[in-house]
Amino acid sequence: MPRPPGPDPRKIEKIVEVLRQHPEGLWVMEIARLTRIPKSTVHRYIQNYLADVVEEVKNYSGLIKTYRLKRR
Repeated sequence: MPRPPGPDPRKIEKIVEVLRQHPEGLWVMEIARLTRIPKSTVHRYIQNYLADVVEEVKNYSGLIKTYRLKRR
């Protein structure tokens, strides 16, 4: 039986857990490596499904963006 369409809750949990363990923030490549989720999927999930809980911390000359959980 295939997975229902939409975001995979397990991938969301993995991304949030890795960011919780690294409050200083990580870039997409590091998140992908630690979660074993493809870079493109990590980026899509951050942009589309985690925008309410994840913020961009630093933008190094427009090439590398660092993300962390928003502070409440």
